[in-house]
Amino acid sequence: MSDDAQTRTETAELMRQYQSLLLGEQFEEWIELWTDDAVCEFPFAAEGQPRRLEGKSAILEYMSAFPASISIERVDEMTSHPGLDPSVLITELRVTGTAVETGKPYPQQYVIVARARDGRLAHYREYWN
Repeated sequence: MSDDAQTRTETAELMRQYQSLLLGEQFEEWIELWTDDAVCEFPFAAEGQPRRLEGKSAILEYMSAFPASISIERVDEMTSHPGLDPSVLITELRVTGTAVETGKPYPQQYVIVARARDGRLAHYREYWN
């Protein structure tokens, strides 16, 4: 297998692990998928919400709080598209869940652009509807 093909395979597996551990709320294992200097961005975050998180501790603190507001029940659809750069993977994701506070359905679609470095997640950008 070429170096590029190996990197693409590793990046795709990294994102599968990312989704599995996050949905399972296994945050201690999940954060180990990230580089120490990772960046996590939410360009369309609501006013007052962070748009950029830097470093594992900031990412873990923010993301481990989501179960208090959103209960994700399942991933309905996940499609990945390799980037020209073998360390980049674009993932389309559709989930079903419930807003904890209101009990209302939480159907959400995401597009994620992820970049790996040395087998870990270095940069993550998430767009949602």
